[in-house]
Amino acid sequence: MVAAGQGQPMITEVAIASMPERQPVHSHPPKLARRNALRVAWQMAARMRLDLLLLAILCGLVLVAKQQMPVKRLEFIDGSGLSMLGIAVSIFVAFRNTQAINRWWEARVLWGAITNCSRHWRDTLRTLIGDDDRLQAQQQRLVALQVLQCWLLNFELRGFWRRDARQLVSELSHSLGLADSVRLDQTMALRADLIGGLYRDDAINDWGRDALLRGTEAFTNALGGLQRIRNTPLPPTYDVFIRLICWLYGYALFLTFTHRGLVFTGLLLFLGFVTAERIGAYVEGPFDQDGSSFCVPMDVVCRTISTDLLGPGHGLAGLPLSNDPSQWS
Repeated sequence: MVAAGQGQPMITEVAIASMPERQPVHSHPPKLARRNALRVAWQMAARMRLDLLLLAILCGLVLVAKQQMPVKRLEFIDGSGLSMLGIAVSIFVAFRNTQAINRWWEARVLWGAITNCSRHWRDTLRTLIGDDDRLQAQQQRLVALQVLQCWLLNFELRGFWRRDARQLVSELSHSLGLADSVRLDQTMALRADLIGGLYRDDAINDWGRDALLRGTEAFTNALGGLQRIRNTPLPPTYDVFIRLICWLYGYALFLTFTHRGLVFTGLLLFLGFVTAERIGAYVEGPFDQDGSSFCVPMDVVCRTISTDLLGPGHGLAGLPLSNDPSQWS
């Protein structure tokens, strides 16, 4: 028997043991399902269709020439030259892919910062305005404006409108008294005007205005970083050089192995180097239009922000999205 405090009921050990154990509820992080591995391979093949066609033509020409001239060697680089070229290709491809992953990860980190800024914006407004009924409309407008800015940034980075989200964003714009064609910079100016209006009406003091402006500054910094990644790819001359050197080395490998009678091995190595270079090129642009596994899951992030700020009942919080990294949209 376990004694309780004065005035409290007695709780037996049997009763404690019979209490149901509360299990923590955690959502599982998204991961690639095995059945969707073929989808990723298909996405790669669809993007590389021209590369695969050129590769097939070049390899076919070699096989035809070998049938016509079975004795003649077709290699244009000897063993030592092939080894030196392989080292150079490995260094350049590794550097390219490292930079591509860094750009992708920086974009994801900046979207995470925007999510945090949005939650902080909501909490700051709630703290400053509280339960003042006179200012509830302004508070809701500023919160909704933050969600609108996130979706407009999504559309700006990707370069196209998702049809179902476009309709819901238009409805959100109309509720704020804005047109369908409103731009992101116009919403930023509107937010500044609304903050100034709250301060002039003595709804917030100097400290409150400073807190809201610091929240705006954090959002603007993350926004600028994403726009920089979107508008400043790696220099095209560097891209062309790495692509050419990969094709040169892969073709030389194919010729060498074909002469030894290992056509399939040479073809796999050729395809492997070309594919490795292309993966770096695709990941380098983290704002894909097709919402594939190469892009940052911007729709998922924006839906999370919509849920946190507008509630789970809002239309933007209920957009149908995949939880598999092979297809984010």
